[in-house]
Amino acid sequence: MNRIAKAMAVALLALPSMAHADGATQWIRDALRDRQTQASVGSAEQAAIDGTLSRISNLSLPESGKVIVVNIASGVVTAYESGVPVIESKAVVGRKDTPTPELDNTVTFVRPNPTWTVPQSIIKKNGWRKKLAADPQFFENSGFDVILGGQKMSAFDAAAHADQADTFVQRPGENNALGAVKIGLSNDQAIYLHDTNDPGKFEAEVRSASHGCVRIEQVREIAAWVLNIPEEQLSQMIADGDLSNHKPVEPVRVILGYWTAWPDETGKVRFYPDIYGKDGKASTRAPNETADGTVESEDSVPRPAPRFVPEQDANFGRGNPEPVWTEYKTR
Repeated sequence: MNRIAKAMAVALLALPSMAHADGATQWIRDALRDRQTQASVGSAEQAAIDGTLSRISNLSLPESGKVIVVNIASGVVTAYESGVPVIESKAVVGRKDTPTPELDNTVTFVRPNPTWTVPQSIIKKNGWRKKLAADPQFFENSGFDVILGGQKMSAFDAAAHADQADTFVQRPGENNALGAVKIGLSNDQAIYLHDTNDPGKFEAEVRSASHGCVRIEQVREIAAWVLNIPEEQLSQMIADGDLSNHKPVEPVRVILGYWTAWPDETGKVRFYPDIYGKDGKASTRAPNETADGTVESEDSVPRPAPRFVPEQDANFGRGNPEPVWTEYKTR
């Protein structure tokens, strides 16, 4: 188990003295508040802690059952069983203009070989109807059927009436944007977890590139775990062309949270990029006043780098505790 998996394990598995999920959540709040007293005035650190404390105000982390936790800010998905992390994977989340929402829901199904029904927002934003009229071959090569007047037809047949196209549905296959597996979630925002046909984006340090859904690098392993079957069995279902929605045998809770500050297993708070600008400004204090009211000279006020990457700023951490890396750097 790596150190980041342990970090979230502490959050989800209560310490021996904690009998309820609320105890684990309180441990997180206490660790953040302890670090808050050390944060420099107006710093990104302080803003991250303030923001995270606000966003976990109604959070209750369970100790039992299967739970998938997505930290949107860090681009990491972790699967827990009875509070113990069993799978950790990189993830790609929504861009700033199409953010992944914070949700608390459950898995509804696992679908091998999914189709992709293109959201109307993407069709409109990317001018797909005009593109269909100009280049139906693109849609044919990419495996799309077009729904026009309630009827499914080929891109070539639909091109002459492209302005009337209702929607676009991509058939299963290697070009499908959802990849080989889709994990459905119980929300009304069309947000789900899935594979991808563009795995290169998992190598980015800041993995914010989707239209809101969450792409998972190790999605087959997580999907098989959800269904309580071997990963080899899921891969065989994919190879056999299975198109069914498979329901998990037990409830699997999925928490999507936006936490730019989070304690590791030792209680040390780690910081992640505020990709959606949710943290805003730190709480208001005098420019050179610390959290405990001590007034420092202007030169002694630490100047943290915006994304907490020490080698990019020679002034980072002056007078601060030891800098910490983003989660991607510690993996």
